[in-house]
Amino acid sequence: MLRIRLFEERVSELKLKGSISGPVHTCIGQEAVATGVCMALSKEDYIIGNHRSHGHLIAKGADIKTLMSNILKGNGSSMHVKDVSVGAICSTAIVGSGLPLACGIAFASKFKKDGKITCVFFGDGAVNEGSFYEAINIASLWNLPVLFIIENNGVAVTTTLESISKDSFLINRVKPFNIFSEVVDGQDIERVYNITTSAIETMKKRSQPAIIEARTMRFKEHQEGVAFDKMKEVNYRDNGEVKYWIDNKDPIQMYMKKLMNMGISPERISEIYFEERQFVNNEINSALNEIR
Repeated sequence: MLRIRLFEERVSELKLKGSISGPVHTCIGQEAVATGVCMALSKEDYIIGNHRSHGHLIAKGADIKTLMSNILKGNGSSMHVKDVSVGAICSTAIVGSGLPLACGIAFASKFKKDGKITCVFFGDGAVNEGSFYEAINIASLWNLPVLFIIENNGVAVTTTLESISKDSFLINRVKPFNIFSEVVDGQDIERVYNITTSAIETMKKRSQPAIIEARTMRFKEHQEGVAFDKMKEVNYRDNGEVKYWIDNKDPIQMYMKKLMNMGISPERISEIYFEERQFVNNEINSALNEIR
């Protein structure tokens, strides 16, 4: 989680300085979802990301320097990252487009009987796309090994979930398909990991897909460098609510407190932070030097 946070803070900084062309979307605040899910997956399992997928790749074990190099290469590169060596097949910026891709990859796994799971990450906005229902339907009908992860942060760009749906629990939309479905606190990495582990066990036991809705919050704007508060969408989300999540539901701070309660000293936690920051900065600076 810390590696993702530190990486994206540098990416945000570089974007604002003009070192990165094209759109950049960070998952700051949502790190526990990617980390908890990918910890439960094996290295051989596949993941499909979306426009906000730096965290997904890092959690799956992608090389930081290579990831940064890809982001620096051109327009849209931040939204189309991959690392096939760790099973990160692709990420796609078109909302909901990763869902049918995941079904295709899972179908291939089922045909080859290789035992691999395909995990697809998507946001609450994608649940309103036809591809979501098509993917859930075909995955349940053909018993495909797909793990669907909804990162429900309550807002699609500037469209709040409450403005388009009577029910904020998106998991309820898949009840007719009769597959494993659970809602989890997306800020609690242990809960995310445990629910994902249970989902995978059920998938293998029943030979069917599963879906998890992680309730989370992106702490920053939809896109780096775009100030929506200066546009017509002013007050599209409650700033007080966002501040509450930052102050009380930061997944990294929450886990740091757990570590201290387990007896890990503040000094050791500071050492981990320093070591990780140094590692991330070295990898990013190396990528920057190669591009220059």
